[in-house]
Amino acid sequence: EKPNGWRCLLVKYQYVPAVLLFLATLNSTSAVTHYSVPEELEEGSVVANLVGDLGLDVKTLVERKMRIEIIANRKYLDVNKETGELYIVERIDRESLCPAKTSCYLKMEAIIENPKRIFYIELEVLDINDNAPHFRRDTIDLDISEATQPGERFS
Repeated sequence: EKPNGWRCLLVKYQYVPAVLLFLATLNSTSAVTHYSVPEELEEGSVVANLVGDLGLDVKTLVERKMRIEIIANRKYLDVNKETGELYIVERIDRESLCPAKTSCYLKMEAIIENPKRIFYIELEVLDINDNAPHFRRDTIDLDISEATQPGERFS
């Protein structure tokens, strides 16, 4: 029979693989790669060298079946499996993608097989101010006191 200390030591070490697996999973799921692009970029425009940013080998993309899954109705981006570049497949209209929001993010996953890995990507779509403002009247007259503090707002 083993002394009582051995049993405690064995119990402690039996949880080490589970803890290491949890930490590895936490590290891989919490990392998000961020990119920013202006809206309305032409189809075929390169956003980034995705493979380089993720630390992957471009030579293995085809055999590892890399694909981009976008959490949206349309497939706005894809990856060129020969160069590893993330590029625009369809023009992104920020106003239709994120109506009435101050910031607009397109969330996606880059998935590779053999072994399976998932990379989380956020693409911030920047407004290029392509829509002119609309006012109810052509002219608006405001009487503002010269004692008005900077930053004061008027409806």
